[in-house]
Amino acid sequence: RSTGEVVLGDATLGAIHIQKGVVDPHFVVVKEALLKTIKEAAADKWSEELSTAWEVAYDGLAASIKKSMS
Repeated sequence: RSTGEVVLGDATLGAIHIQKGVVDPHFVVVKEALLKTIKEAAADKWSEELSTAWEVAYDGLAASIKKSMS
């Protein structure tokens, strides 16, 4: 938390993504779908700040999963 780095709590997460055939372009599609869903749910509470926060969080998670896939 102090560094802002995402640390996976489940060491098998990378292996599961590999097993399911997840590749880089899938992360982009999921990010877009997630942000769109959250934006719709947040409605008038949505802001650029909230969008950026979710993007940073997702990018950190995706990077950690990708790292565990290598």
